[in-house]
This record gives sequence, structure tokens and C-alpha cells, in this order.
Amino acid sequence: MSCALGLALISPSELSETQFWPPLTSSFSTAERGCILEVAYNVLSLHRSSLIREFTMSTLLRSLCSLACLFIVTSLAPAARADTAADVASANSSLKRAESNLELVDGSIGHLKSPPKGSAAKLAKMRLDGALGDIEAAKKKLEGLSGAGVAEATKRYNEAVKLHKKLSDILTGAPPAPAPTPTPSPTPDPAPDPKPDTDKPKTVKLGYPHADNFKNTLFTLRRVEADTASLTNLIEALRPVKDQLTINHRKTAGAMEKIKETRRQAGFVSTGLAKIPSNGEGVAEAGQRLANARSSVDRAEAYFKPLHAQLMNLINPANYPKYTEDLNRLSELSRAYNNLDYLFREQRAAAAETYGQLEVANAECVRIAQAYLRLMEQETELGKQIEIAGNNFLGGHAAFTAKAQEQAAGLPADIRKDLAEADQYANEAVQNQKPMWFTGGIPQRMEWADDKLALYHVLDPKGAVAVQAEVDAMKASLAQRADSLKELIIRENPLPNDRYVGADREKAIAVAVSAWKIQEKDFELLTVRIPSEAWSRETKWTYSNGTWYFVDKSTLQIRLIVADKANPAQAIDRPINVRMDHQKGDALIGVPMRSFDEELQPNEYLLRDKI
Repeated sequence: MSCALGLALISPSELSETQFWPPLTSSFSTAERGCILEVAYNVLSLHRSSLIREFTMSTLLRSLCSLACLFIVTSLAPAARADTAADVASANSSLKRAESNLELVDGSIGHLKSPPKGSAAKLAKMRLDGALGDIEAAKKKLEGLSGAGVAEATKRYNEAVKLHKKLSDILTGAPPAPAPTPTPSPTPDPAPDPKPDTDKPKTVKLGYPHADNFKNTLFTLRRVEADTASLTNLIEALRPVKDQLTINHRKTAGAMEKIKETRRQAGFVSTGLAKIPSNGEGVAEAGQRLANARSSVDRAEAYFKPLHAQLMNLINPANYPKYTEDLNRLSELSRAYNNLDYLFREQRAAAAETYGQLEVANAECVRIAQAYLRLMEQETELGKQIEIAGNNFLGGHAAFTAKAQEQAAGLPADIRKDLAEADQYANEAVQNQKPMWFTGGIPQRMEWADDKLALYHVLDPKGAVAVQAEVDAMKASLAQRADSLKELIIRENPLPNDRYVGADREKAIAVAVSAWKIQEKDFELLTVRIPSEAWSRETKWTYSNGTWYFVDKSTLQIRLIVADKANPAQAIDRPINVRMDHQKGDALIGVPMRSFDEELQPNEYLLRDKI
């Protein structure tokens, strides 16, 4: 009643905002507050006398409150924020990210009594910094907001701030902040003694043997937490890798093994805690730490399990059915570049074929490398074999190319040297009547020249044109000089050697005879000679019509000595190359070195009486 009387006797100048109603200082503008106070004073003036006699404090306050509420509704309605829901949603999104980071840090260091060290400290600081940024963003969104969801978001914000403070103190080793000193207040009336809190569980000090068992359980729990932290660190290191399939499968395999072992150790912890009184000191905290560790293991498994399955499928040999064929091809292609000096000196035909396939061979090497790139990235044994073969190929390819360029520069001079020697021997043979030179040294030099010229045509087609003309001219000259000694040459020609005694001799001879019948249907076979002691085998990959073919063949030259129909006193030496294809069940085919209509040279005749 005294408060009502006091208000009724206040003058307008004495009716200040603060004295009248404190909420006016924060809820309305200056003009609005003035309007409210003016109305309030008028009401009081009209009813001052009656207030003294009749109004109670509650009646007056209800009147003023009704009046204030009218102004509050009128004032607040236009100020309501249309984007409150969007700001609350944005704040909750930021708080969700902050809570995720805080949960990870709490599971890692929340139980510690001293600051962590090393990578655990770095990772915790990074996550706390990220959480702080999200907390501050949420704070900005919530400032000045009211309406649906604001209270719940504000509560989340306060809890996040509190947890961040706790974890930051653990990380930095800061002592707990002292409890704030309460502001003195009037002594309240004595209250009845509080009832004992029988619902809150009480902890007890563990005795033997529980204390000993708990100590062992905590030791295993620390191991679980350490392994969990290492899994989390590994995820943080691997997740930024752009191409996850380049991660080595051994890392994911190790992680899966650690997850399996960590779960096993966590089982031991769970069993140990189950045997200890749940109200023992530290038991509940240990249980929470175990739950946090298991949650982290679940998150690690969610990342590593599908990735490991992908990587194991990636290196599964069953997914590379052409591996053996491709590896063999790459190895064979690289062997074509071995022993280059011997290749360009003794196997020029093979060197010419290899040179013609340089580009397609290199493209095939690139194709094979790309097909098995994942195996090489994963450092599997299959990948290592491909990598070794590929490196051998590339090294040999470069060396062969350099050697070919060197040969192209020197072959014209070498060919002209052979021609000069053949010319010299031919002159001396004619002058000194030495026909054997036309069956030995001279044909040999011309074979050398032809062999080198064939390679030169591949290495330098334009330059080989002029050299080819020189070789053709020399052959014509030699033929004229040999013809002058034709009878002497034929008389001196020997019967070829006969060294081969293999079990397939008769079969090979039959193939040679059949091949020559295609050239000359009616001929008289006088004898057969096989100069070589064994078949000559060749294996290689060759490219033709856009496809690579593996060649595995052996060759045996058979010399058919047949009657010369034009001169009964003479015989003709017909060489036939018999080839065995090991890719087709050792099938045989005969290939004559000369056709029947080609002009014969004196060294291809011999006297019949030598047979």
C-alpha cells in the first residue's frame, strides 16, 4: 500500500524512467518511454485521492502493467526480425561443427590431468581453434535474437563455450578458474534443513583386489586410447590425399589390423570394468573414456574399411588376366636392344626390323605401363616386375636409337669398302686365273655389302638410293668378270658339307623337296646336303597391321643338288630354308632362296662327278 501511495504522490519531474519501471530503459526508444510516462502520470493525477482511499498496490500495478504491455506489443511488433529462423539455423550449423571438434578433443585429452605433448597436442589445438571460430560465428548470429529456437541455440552455445574453456585449460595447463565470489545479500530467513540427496550415487574408495584390477584395466584403457589416437592421426594425414587410390594398401591393412586389435583390447577393458563396483572412484569416468574410444574406433573403421576393400580389389591379380602376356611382351621388346654391337654387326636384318618398330614398341611400353600403373603405385610384386621390365625397355630403346644414328653415319663408307675389296679380288682372280675367289672372298664381300645396304635403307632411305646404285653396278661388273672364268669356277666349286643328323632329317628334306616342286615340277634330285649341325631358333615380338605377334621359329637350310638339264655333266645347288613354327605345333614350311627363273651365278653350279 505504501508503494502505491508513493507513486500517486510523485510529480512528473520526479517520475523518472528508472524509478517508474526499469524495463522501460531497455525495451523502448526515448520517445516511446516519454509517452508511457506521460500517460502514467495522467492516470495517477486523476485518481490520486481515490488511490489513497481505495487502490491497493496490486490494482495499480495491474493497471500499469496492462498499459506497458499495450506499448510493448505496439513497439515490438514492427521490430520483429523476419530472418530469425535463418539466423538460428546458421548458428546451430556452426555449433554442430564446433561440437564435433570438441567431442573429438574431449575423447582424446578430456581425461588428462596434464597437458598432452607432440602430435596429440598439435591436433587438439587445431581442432579447438576451429571450434572457437564456429562458436564465435554462432554468437554473432544469436546476438539480439528472440523467438522460436533462440533459447535452445543459446543453451548449446553456452555449453560449447564451457567445454571449450575446459579443454583449452587442459591443453595449456592453466589452473581451473576460481569460483566467483557471490555478492553479499541480506540474510535470508532460516530455511529448513535440506533433505539428504538419496538419488545421487556416492563413490567409494576401492579396496583390494578391486583397486589392483582397476589399475590393470586403466593400463589397458590407456593403450586403447593411444591406438585410437594413432588411427585418428592417420585419418587426418590420409584424408587430404586427392586420389585416395594412391594410398598404399599396406597402410590401410595395418589400420584394419590395429582396429581389430583395439577392439579386442577394448573388450578386455569392458570385462575388467564389469568386475569392479560401478560406484568406485574413477570407474564411471573410465567407462566414459572407453565409450569415447570405441566411438573413435567406429569412425576409423567407417573410413578405412571401404577404402581398404577398394585397394585390395585394385591389386587383385585376377583383375589383370593379360598380365603374363604383357609382361612377356615388354621383356621381349627390351631384349631386342641387348648387345647392340653384336646386333648391328652380325644380325643387321634383325636390327633393321627392330628400328622399323621403334615408335610402336615405345607406344606399347606406355600402354602396358598405364594398364598396370596402380600395381606400381601400390608397390606390389606384380607392379615391380612391370616397372623393372619397363625401365629396361626405356634404357635399351634410348641406347638403340643412339647406336642406329651412329650406324647410319658410318654404313656408306663400310659398304664402299666391301665393294672395293670385291673389285680388287675380282681383278686379281681374272689376272691370275684364280676362280676360287669367285666362290669365296668375292661373294662374301658382296653378301656383307647387301646386308649393310638393307639396314641402311631402313636407317636412311634417301641416302641409300645412291649407295644402292653403286652396289648394282659392282654386281654387274663382277658378273662379267666371273663369266670369263665360268668354267674354271664351276670346276672348282665344292660339294656342300653335310653335318645334320637329327631325328627329323628326313621329314625336313621332304618339306624342302615339296617346296622346290612348286618352282620346278619335273627335276632330278641327285643328293641332299645339310651344312648346319642344328636348327637356328629365333623368338621375338613383331608388329604387323596394327597387332603385335609373338614369333617363335627355327630355321634349317637344306641344299638340294639337282641335275642340270642343259648340261648333263653339271649339277645345280638349290638352297631351301625350312622353317619350324613352334607357335603352331612345330609345323614345317619350305622357302626357296631363289626362284626357278632367276639367272644362276657360276658359284651355284658344280661338276656332277663330284657327287
